[in-house]
Amino acid sequence: MQKITFLFIIFFYSISFLQAQIYTQAQYEVDITTDVIYGTAENFAGTEEILLMDIYKPKNDLNCEKPVMIFVHGGAWVTDSKENESMVYMSTELAKRGWVVANINYRLGTNKAEEYEANLFCTNFTEPCAFNSDTLEMERANFRAMQDAKGAIRFMKSRNAIDSTDINNVFMAGESAGGFISLSAGFTMTEEKKPASCFEVNDVPTPDADLAALDCYDGANDLSRPDLGSIEGTLHLGEYNSKLAGVGSFFGGVVDLSVFSTTNAPSVYLFSQGSDVIIHYDYGIMFERISNECFNGICQSYGPYPYAYGGEGIRKYFESIGAAAPNYQAEIIYNFEAGNNCIANGHVIDNAELRMQNMVNFFALTIQESGNNPAINCTTINTSNLDFPIAVQLLENPVHDHIQIVLPENNLGITFSISDLTGKMLKNGILNDMNSTIAVDQFSNGMYLLHLQYEGKTQAFKIIKN
Repeated sequence: MQKITFLFIIFFYSISFLQAQIYTQAQYEVDITTDVIYGTAENFAGTEEILLMDIYKPKNDLNCEKPVMIFVHGGAWVTDSKENESMVYMSTELAKRGWVVANINYRLGTNKAEEYEANLFCTNFTEPCAFNSDTLEMERANFRAMQDAKGAIRFMKSRNAIDSTDINNVFMAGESAGGFISLSAGFTMTEEKKPASCFEVNDVPTPDADLAALDCYDGANDLSRPDLGSIEGTLHLGEYNSKLAGVGSFFGGVVDLSVFSTTNAPSVYLFSQGSDVIIHYDYGIMFERISNECFNGICQSYGPYPYAYGGEGIRKYFESIGAAAPNYQAEIIYNFEAGNNCIANGHVIDNAELRMQNMVNFFALTIQESGNNPAINCTTINTSNLDFPIAVQLLENPVHDHIQIVLPENNLGITFSISDLTGKMLKNGILNDMNSTIAVDQFSNGMYLLHLQYEGKTQAFKIIKN
């Protein structure tokens, strides 16, 4: 009996180990589609802006329910793009692990400071476009970016048949401003959480002409600050929601801890360092440390920005609320040195490969707990209408040379159609027998959609031809 128990334990832990490897180990080559348009929206200056994303997919991965990651770059809400080296690296690495990844651009820009001290040395050393008119500008920029991110979530969910993805396992992560945006998108789920700064507020004064000369704004900018609208924005509203299964923040944060929900919340991965002089890892005014400790009178201080909670501040809050906190993992490096972190600025990932892998391992547990398992995903019936009037069974999936379908009785007259993932119909007909077969021996290996129609209802299956 002891031997049997021992073998059972080995088997149990072997299965657990194999499950833990799902979506965490690099095993695929990667396809990248660049500059996919996911919407348009009006930016801070009142100009309509085209929003783009790059989509990374694992090659030859026949999993029907791949998880989705949406990456959001940093740049103080005024600069950088999806071409950011760190975002490209992590996008590629996750696709190698069987994820579908959307690496997005979002609306950038803030209304600029009324007074700015032009300094040739400091203009090259600092980011002049980060000098805002007031503290509200950062919050409004974050809100606009959050609306775009929520639109990107719904856009990726709407592509689930094309990309073979799981709409219940969509995640988002970002660095710096991208971390703020990701946390906002994951937790701002009701209109009551809309910041007061994002309703209509006072116009801004005319920005300093020096900042216009540095291409930080157009002299024709609309300086009014209207209500920014719903937390959901305007993109891809309707069938799919913007709920996330998990959120990752690399040296990002939140302005207000009340944004965090205590029920039905996404999992949270946090990374921060005490040596970060841009976003205080605990609680402080954004950019204050670099202004006071590093510039120290040499260059104009950044500002104005609000107080914000970094990764350590959020961790301490989660710890304080105990069981009400979301499922989280915090990796905090306690290397704070007052006035002595300018050279070794911790506003970077100390070890990108390690932190990316730790985040993926953590989120893989969330995916596993949801029941997503590549070994069985493609055998699960995927219905587009749960009240289909009759029971239909596929005997096997993936299929080889034919699809075998079991119906409850003969002569029902169910119509069928098979299309590829672009929607092109490849075959259609009628099923009349209890045991019906549809030949697919002429089809290339890959994924197809089988639609059954009966009494005005439709049932859909993802079919793998292998």
